[in-house]
Amino acid sequence: MKKKIVWLIVISLLVVLSYLLLRTDPPMDDSIRFIETDSYLTKKEMINDIDTLTATIEKIHPNPYRFIQKERLLSKVDSLKTHLPDSLTRINFWRLLDRIIISYNDAHSKIEDSYVLTDYVKKQNRFFPLSARIEKDKIRISNNQNTEQDLSDGTEITEINGISARDIIRDLLQHAAKETHSLKLLEISDDFGFYLWKTYDWSSEFAIQYKNDESTFLDSIVLKGVKWGSRKNSAKSETDSNSFKILNNDAGLLKIVNFNGDENEIKNFFKQSFRSLAEHNISHLILDFRRHSGGTDSYGEHLAKYFAKEPFRKLSKAYWKITPEFKEAFDRRFVPETIRWFKPIYLVNEYSRIFYGAKQNEMVTVNYELKQPLPEEERFHGNVYLITDHNTFSAGSIFAEMFKYYNMGKIIGQPTGNLYSFNGFALANFTLPHSKLSYQVSSVYNVANNQEEGLKSVEPDDSIGLEEDPLEYIIDTYIR
Repeated sequence: MKKKIVWLIVISLLVVLSYLLLRTDPPMDDSIRFIETDSYLTKKEMINDIDTLTATIEKIHPNPYRFIQKERLLSKVDSLKTHLPDSLTRINFWRLLDRIIISYNDAHSKIEDSYVLTDYVKKQNRFFPLSARIEKDKIRISNNQNTEQDLSDGTEITEINGISARDIIRDLLQHAAKETHSLKLLEISDDFGFYLWKTYDWSSEFAIQYKNDESTFLDSIVLKGVKWGSRKNSAKSETDSNSFKILNNDAGLLKIVNFNGDENEIKNFFKQSFRSLAEHNISHLILDFRRHSGGTDSYGEHLAKYFAKEPFRKLSKAYWKITPEFKEAFDRRFVPETIRWFKPIYLVNEYSRIFYGAKQNEMVTVNYELKQPLPEEERFHGNVYLITDHNTFSAGSIFAEMFKYYNMGKIIGQPTGNLYSFNGFALANFTLPHSKLSYQVSSVYNVANNQEEGLKSVEPDDSIGLEEDPLEYIIDTYIR
């Protein structure tokens, strides 16, 4: 009888503990973030929101003036405030704020566009009907979506709605989030119509002046805009999940689109993939990281242990700005509210133990430890190839730098979409008091293994053009 009582108590405690561990914060009220794009803000309200934005970045960001002098940034902001009209629609004020936050040149700090876009699309507003790319300071059509007029691929657009191509490129660059000029141009080319929408208040018709290469004469056409659902982007659509397959019994293809999701599930996915390689006696592995959107960088270490030849680490070190806002955002994301009182719980998580006991607003330096590869008998000993492009971002770029630094294989394709060392971990979301526009700010500065801290992204060993198929290149060059 006593044993039954003891077991009942134990089971009850486990049930209660499980409930507490699974209980999370109530969801944040997103209703305040849905923006009435056509509503107006006064000049006083806009100035207050701009000051709030810049003050928050100053407080939260580990190094906000890494790529722009503080005096220059503040001078730019003061000029914008001085030239504000008496009133402005929320969507146009959002465009102005986007230019401000882009000025910090941090691809992870950004003002949210989805809430503005949602209202804009809901009101049946239109978008530029053609896909286009920027090529040698020219705008060229890359995918004709208009059925009324045949504008062939490569046709040069010289002017839209009275603004020259040169000025359009200049203006669009102010809304491109990537950190280098070349990456910004590729980013815009991936979705030219979207960046045109971010930049200009054009919503119905587009007067286009254009010419073909074989002609010196200019021609013009007026095209109606298209709805969001009718747009066709020049960038290829990709699967939204990780996958593995064997290619003609010659190579394994591991497509990694992000490092998100349950950690145990992704570890098991890696385990099953490498088990399949062994069972099929495959000696070549291709890692396709094109359009890798990021995620938890430690997942890359789980993958690398299968083929690393020596101890490795994802990064050299990182600087963490431990503000109350960052801690609150971290708790909301990772630590159930009912057990936060039990402070030692923070020592369990690899990230939270970094700032456990840190002072308010302290900059904490973290030196990452080396990870060990799997034992020889469990490791993949074949050749490994990593495909990257300008959309290999955040944790995907961290993986590429680690892969390159520790000579884990060959990188094929294009430079990554993030710098070697970059700001990230933008957990905290903020809402401006008057416009109710939302934005996020980086809290961590990641330093790469090679200590490179300039405006450089991870370069491939074999650089091939965007028009080439890297899979075919690898198979033809290294496998056949």
